[in-house]
Amino acid sequence: MQDSNTTNQGDLIFKLDQDRAWLLENLDRGKWPEIRSELAELERKISKFIIGVQENNVDI
Repeated sequence: MQDSNTTNQGDLIFKLDQDRAWLLENLDRGKWPEIRSELAELERKISKFIIGVQENNVDI
């Protein structure tokens, strides 16, 4: 059984991953060419963060 903090954390990670996927999709479509490299770096950092959280919290 998960406590409410774990559930909230899982929900936040899920939403963050959805936003990360949206960002990547838009970058792949060529949006924001003037800041593409910075946004791509941000997407990679978000992805690494999500993976790290999931590895450390197997209940999520």
